[in-house]
Amino acid sequence: MKPKNIYLVLLLGLSGPILLIFSEFFSWFSDYNLIELYVIITDSQIEDSFLFLFPIISGVICLIANGLVIYNSEFKIKSIILSFIGIGFQLLFFIDHIAQEIEFISDAGIGLYLGIFGFLLILINLIYVLTTIENHSGG
Repeated sequence: MKPKNIYLVLLLGLSGPILLIFSEFFSWFSDYNLIELYVIITDSQIEDSFLFLFPIISGVICLIANGLVIYNSEFKIKSIILSFIGIGFQLLFFIDHIAQEIEFISDAGIGLYLGIFGFLLILINLIYVLTTIENHSGG
């Protein structure tokens, strides 16, 4: 990658997953953040409680994926595959959690907005990395 492209990938690629991870610690639809909801729901419904960890899992996976691209641009395809896995986790969380809480969407907390903004930054970075054409010189 060209040096100025590295900075854009660094900015988008790291800020999206970091926002997604931070959204875990802010309230979404109640006064509790997702970590607190995970602890509360683990006592009664352990199979449903792991859903609340998906934003942090998705953020870590996408951070690793973007770290691969920043470290070496030859890992671009591996990074894209990892990013799709992270996006899949986050989409599952959005579909399941927001569908359950849709009647409270007007009372959404900052965590929801951080999560959506981080998710969109991950998507924009993924599109940017996919559309970047590298010129290999040499013989």
